[in-house]
Amino acid sequence: MFTEIIELEENTIISSEDPPFLVAEIGLNHNNDLDIGKKTIEAAAKSGAKAVKFQTYITEHFIAQDQEKSKFLYDIFKKYELDEKSHREFQKVAHDNGLSFFSTPLDVESVDLLVNLQVPALKIASGDIVNSELLSKVAATKLPIFLSTGASTLSEVIRALEFLKDWDVESLCLMHCVSLYPAPADSLNLQALDLYKELTDGPIGFSDHSAGDIASIIAVGMGASVIEKHFTLDKNLPGPDHQISCDPTELKTLSDRILTAYEMRGIKKKVLHKDEEKSYFFGRRSLYVDHAGKLRAKRPNLHVDDSKIIEAWEYMNYQDKKFEEKIETGKNLPISIS
Repeated sequence: MFTEIIELEENTIISSEDPPFLVAEIGLNHNNDLDIGKKTIEAAAKSGAKAVKFQTYITEHFIAQDQEKSKFLYDIFKKYELDEKSHREFQKVAHDNGLSFFSTPLDVESVDLLVNLQVPALKIASGDIVNSELLSKVAATKLPIFLSTGASTLSEVIRALEFLKDWDVESLCLMHCVSLYPAPADSLNLQALDLYKELTDGPIGFSDHSAGDIASIIAVGMGASVIEKHFTLDKNLPGPDHQISCDPTELKTLSDRILTAYEMRGIKKKVLHKDEEKSYFFGRRSLYVDHAGKLRAKRPNLHVDDSKIIEAWEYMNYQDKKFEEKIETGKNLPISIS
């Protein structure tokens, strides 16, 4: 199976025990403009991201340009295709800002470029979960893999996992994803995260295409170790993905809230917080006899201070006993072991 811990770089650990790893998916939102791209990376760092992710490709190698129905797609990707120089400049800015830098290769030649850049991991796009050529190329690098699963069936997910295991992949994060932009609330099916825990020993993640941050917060509460969110410097910039991406203010809010969700999640164990014990005196009860001689369980719990006082749990053992009527009206006396 896959390792429980993914070590991307020094002091960068992804696991179910560590705080969530927030990836700002810049994708095409650099607009093939070095200035916009660099400012977007800097904004991601200030907003709490731990990594930035791009898309790396040679358009002709993954889109058939002579197909009429996909011509618009070819034109979009061609416009935003990054050369090696741009990759290196963006990578430097990311590192200067304390961020991990990696990308999604969309063709096998682009895998070589990213390996030469010494990226710490590679992302498999949802559409390529059925692309054995690209899967084998990525697996051969021995780099950690983020495997996205949007628009795929369970059998396709399992097939890809088995394929990558056969290629001796050790570090893999299985990413739940819904390939809708934006993804409606009723499409998210976040309980798939529980299913994914059964499919892998490695960390799981959520590539969030929904509006807002509630889905990511819930996902972290359910055990997601990685959250990926499309990110833009400005929603009003021209380009295909800016409007469906979160801006710096939204990413900062998301970052803060998923950290809170992580803290709330705790561990799979009933834990008694040390400060909870302070509530025992006023919150729990001892057995009292009221002025009419009736046994009652009342606060405060004097047993906390005096072990001879009888706790409320013992009510069933004392309910049939006779107690003398108290002389002082309204007096409540705790009963104790004589």
